[in-house]
Amino acid sequence: MGERRKESVVGVLISRIIGIVVFLILLGILNALAGAYIQSPTFLRVVAFLNANIGLLILIAVIFLAGDLFGTLTFPLNLPGPVFGAAGAVFVVMFLFRLFVLVGEITGVGIFGVFEGTLALLVYVFVFIVVLIGGYIMLFADPPGT
Repeated sequence: MGERRKESVVGVLISRIIGIVVFLILLGILNALAGAYIQSPTFLRVVAFLNANIGLLILIAVIFLAGDLFGTLTFPLNLPGPVFGAAGAVFVVMFLFRLFVLVGEITGVGIFGVFEGTLALLVYVFVFIVVLIGGYIMLFADPPGT
């Protein structure tokens, strides 16, 4: 199988937290630009969208962080990792659906409304199951530490 580099718990924690901090700094810069320099309605809507979904974005980062932390551990302790990966994937799809709705509102294309309601729930369940199965297949096909 392919070579997998084993990361330490501290290395994963530091790199993921740095990623979250960099994102928050960039969002702060976008907010400063939106208020003072850039008055484009589309830019302002995108920044407002990011501000409204900041909790979801941080939740996604924390869920993937937890999954990566479990992934650094040895066999029986790494079993929750794919569950966190699957949950994070569902939240990423949820964010993407919200982004599609925003794009639909900005462009006036009504097709993106299909990403709301029952179809979205079915997609969330499907994504969770597929990512969970894939995560466990990867875990058992190429276990860390071998």
